[in-house]
Amino acid sequence: MNMAKTKSDRKLVKAAKTGDLSAFSELTERCRPEIMVELTGLTGNIHDAEDVLQEAFLRSFLKLSSLKEPYNFGGWVRLIARNIARNRLRREPKFVQLQENFAEGRAEVNTDDGSLQTELALLALSRLSPKLRETTRLTYLSNYSQKQVAARLGIPLGTVKRRLWESRIKMRKEVMSMSRTGRTPESVNTVPVIKIRDLPGEEMTVHAVGPGLYFSTVLKEGHEEICQFFDYPGGILTQIAHSQVVRKTEVFGRKCFEVLIDHSDCEPPIPNVLQYFTLTDNGFSWVMMTTADEAYPQTRFMKEGEEIFPLSYSSGENEEYSARAVELTVGNINYGHCLAVFWSWQNGTPAESFFTLKGRQVLHRRYAGPEAPESQNYQYENLPEEGAKVFRGTEYRLWYDTVLLQS
Repeated sequence: MNMAKTKSDRKLVKAAKTGDLSAFSELTERCRPEIMVELTGLTGNIHDAEDVLQEAFLRSFLKLSSLKEPYNFGGWVRLIARNIARNRLRREPKFVQLQENFAEGRAEVNTDDGSLQTELALLALSRLSPKLRETTRLTYLSNYSQKQVAARLGIPLGTVKRRLWESRIKMRKEVMSMSRTGRTPESVNTVPVIKIRDLPGEEMTVHAVGPGLYFSTVLKEGHEEICQFFDYPGGILTQIAHSQVVRKTEVFGRKCFEVLIDHSDCEPPIPNVLQYFTLTDNGFSWVMMTTADEAYPQTRFMKEGEEIFPLSYSSGENEEYSARAVELTVGNINYGHCLAVFWSWQNGTPAESFFTLKGRQVLHRRYAGPEAPESQNYQYENLPEEGAKVFRGTEYRLWYDTVLLQS
């Protein structure tokens, strides 16, 4: 064993973990030739081998802080590359078959380590265009296969591959730029820092000013607000929703508020939605929803009493929800004392809504449990364990955050 090289590799990994991209580049150049030879034999041609290797380098950069044996960087990247190649050949068999005795390895992204290199990569990913951002997020953070991403986004497999290739180039340039300047970009699309401090023993009651869809709407004619959705893992922006209470109208003789919701900065595009709510003695009743999809316009009518949101919430636990007093800070906004309401755990995807003392909902968190219905929107095993919420013996992992941007 070359002890000088071993020591040098260890130092380079240590430097790369602090954000030294020149150190990471040197590490990749050292192991590139040997891995390329192996990948060319596995994939059958040098072009596929290069594509696999570039993806392996990106995944290893995102996951670098989890490498426990820094002297073995090359072997670790080789394992990641083999796994990527093996998965591709399994989905799209061609040229050669992989040997069955290759070591198994997963290259999932650990986005909760707080290291600088992970932060830079996530910031670079967040600055991609919506199409590139969502394609890259689903592939590298949520670990969906390229075919699954193509099906979810409704695009050809070739388009997914082209987007990933373009994303890798743009992310590399962005990370290099941030590293050289020593600062983060001015515009990022990652979730703001959320701080929640429990207030044990404090009792609270809040009177809601709206039904909580979408997700903080105040039922007052002319009211407007903007919310941002950040999906996990990674806390990357996936859409922006603009809500406007257009007018008061009647639906089947019931006086309702008409709420127009349009979406932006999302992939695939989401059609506008009209929702209708009425205020009753029992709460805010959801009456009807119309989706303005040109190809498949849909209207759903709610049965009497089917969807009702309470007029008020109090700390404590009952059959409908569990609530506790907290102090909440989102980004640079301190909302002070708020009531955190945990509800809808019965369907396996509970929500936690945070109301201010004035009844405004300013944060909406959605979770998924291990027994939740299968969905193309999340994979439970890939959601971050850090920040999971345990309720009645079940662990629920954070799926997305919706943050009030302005109103």
